[in-house]
Amino acid sequence: MPRLLDTTLNGFATHAATPVAALIIVHGLAEYAERYRGIATELAASGISTFAYDQRGHGEAPGTRTHVERFDRFVDDLNAVIAAVHAAHPSLPIFLWGHSMGTIVAILAAAQPHPAIRGVITTSNSLEIFRRGINPLNPFFRALSRLVPRLRVPLGLDATKISGDEAVQRAYANDPHIPSTASLRLIVEFAAACERARAAAPQIALPWLNVHGEADAIAPVAGSRVLHDLLGTRDKTLQIPPGLRHEVHNEVAAARAEFVRLIAGWMHARIPS
Repeated sequence: MPRLLDTTLNGFATHAATPVAALIIVHGLAEYAERYRGIATELAASGISTFAYDQRGHGEAPGTRTHVERFDRFVDDLNAVIAAVHAAHPSLPIFLWGHSMGTIVAILAAAQPHPAIRGVITTSNSLEIFRRGINPLNPFFRALSRLVPRLRVPLGLDATKISGDEAVQRAYANDPHIPSTASLRLIVEFAAACERARAAAPQIALPWLNVHGEADAIAPVAGSRVLHDLLGTRDKTLQIPPGLRHEVHNEVAAARAEFVRLIAGWMHARIPS
């Protein structure tokens, strides 16, 4: 995959014929940008140019698979993409879309001043993932992540939990670019970042669309409800489509089409005249 604009990151751009906005996609844990190319093409038909990139340790990005020393590196990369998109298309309002782990990256970036950002979309928010079961932030795991940061941890990402579309399930289960484990360091950093995102949300004044499948068995839907309540913005919308699983953008055809209409319409309504 080629470099995305003037950055060191691998990614792709899908340009609308007559663009009215730019959307930056921040993918989730153990996946990669190319999985969003289809939906990027659909959004281009609505006048939205899309920019997606592989986060560190994912897809074609260099480094150890699903590993990062500091979660803020993900945020730094998103900030670099925001700057590059704005430099290349200074007249376009920019929106962010973060999915799953990408929602935490988007929240932390949105908490910083970005005059070009017009709004944020989050799907399958991760705020409540680590508030069930074993807490990665306990002193034992924190210390262990410093001693053996690359120790592999099973993710348990069952393909049937990803989508109700069986074709999507098969593709996910057979995708060699989707690892089944992540480093202990990434898990601990991810959990700590969720707490920082929780603290940062009340200071965010950007328009926000929060979508979460009601049947998501990976990221508890409570995460999006908590985020919605915490956000400081008055322009915030929470959508919880019944029956949809973790990848609300990758469901059966009718649900997918409705999702594209939802986010495209939401962005168009917030594009300055």
